[in-house]
Amino acid sequence: MNSVIKEATEWNAWQADIEVAQKRTTNKMSGSYACPEMTTPSVRIGADDHAQHPSRRGGVLYYKDGGEEKVTR
Repeated sequence: MNSVIKEATEWNAWQADIEVAQKRTTNKMSGSYACPEMTTPSVRIGADDHAQHPSRRGGVLYYKDGGEEKVTR
């Protein structure tokens, strides 16, 4: 494990590295984010299957098109 990550430099040579490095920003919440992943609704497969079946109230089936059908128990 005698590999050298960075060659030895002269004293105060770190000042040259600072000039090359990018400036760090401390204001993390500046700017705006459009959030494109939230523009489309999430849809579950089969979530609207209930619409093809009538609803039952008492002994009557009520269809979505307005039709009714009496059911004997």
